[in-house]
Amino acid sequence: MATIIRKVTLAYFSGTGGTKAAVDCFEEQFDKLGIKVKVVPVSSHHAYQGEKSDLLVICSPVYAFRLASIVEDWVKGLPEVQDTPAAIISVSGGGEVSPNTACRVHCGRLLKRKGYHVVYEKMLVMPSNFASKAEEQLNYSLINILPRKVEQIVSDLLAGKRNITYPKFQDRIFAGIGKAEHFGARVFGTSIKVSKECNQCGLCVKNCPKQNIRMKQGSPAFGFQCIWCLKCIYACPRKALSPGILKFSVLNNGYDLREMSEKAQLQRQIEYSGSPNMLWQGVVDYLNEQI
Repeated sequence: MATIIRKVTLAYFSGTGGTKAAVDCFEEQFDKLGIKVKVVPVSSHHAYQGEKSDLLVICSPVYAFRLASIVEDWVKGLPEVQDTPAAIISVSGGGEVSPNTACRVHCGRLLKRKGYHVVYEKMLVMPSNFASKAEEQLNYSLINILPRKVEQIVSDLLAGKRNITYPKFQDRIFAGIGKAEHFGARVFGTSIKVSKECNQCGLCVKNCPKQNIRMKQGSPAFGFQCIWCLKCIYACPRKALSPGILKFSVLNNGYDLREMSEKAQLQRQIEYSGSPNMLWQGVVDYLNEQI
């Protein structure tokens, strides 16, 4: 039986833009179908107290085999409801592959405690911003196929189609271990170095989702609340920020999704015909899934 959906709450967190791009597609698709959408950027300081909706959609990047901690904390602050449907959309650079298959489990449990029932789960894939960068054509294909992937999800939701995943046992263990990454992220944040290229523009202070950066004696100073989203490093117009530890996590040539999207628009290829290494096999499988 099709689900009657007239109002949707679309809550999301996005570090470097991949999840935001997906949310924009969701908003456009729901709007096209005449469905009222309330888009809620997830904040670590304010719980959502808005009007009741027929469906809650949570969108989050995958950090350390689970959703971003800022999203999980936000869900903990939600007001209780009674049997409201929810969908969890995770966004990763590697696809629905081990060890990420359990990334939505904890968020699902948190939603259940609040009175929601998860009816739909799905992984979207966007260009990776962490540790390793895929070849350009693979990234362009991911960007170009995103609207079609979102359109299919919205169609499924409106048709009442359920999509519940069953993670591998070992991935549940990885997701539990991933909790330790929250502490590692904090240490990573305190290690960020500021070079002489910094012109004290304050953009990193303004954009930090955890308000973890402040100006001190004319230079950014980093606190102990970092979630390792990398937004400050990649968005710095002067390239003045760099990690002091775990340097492998930051791409050498930076990460600019807007620039990649502009280049992707010049190409129409969606299906990928290359021969990637095994690291990107989950991405290729995602591109080749039947829509």
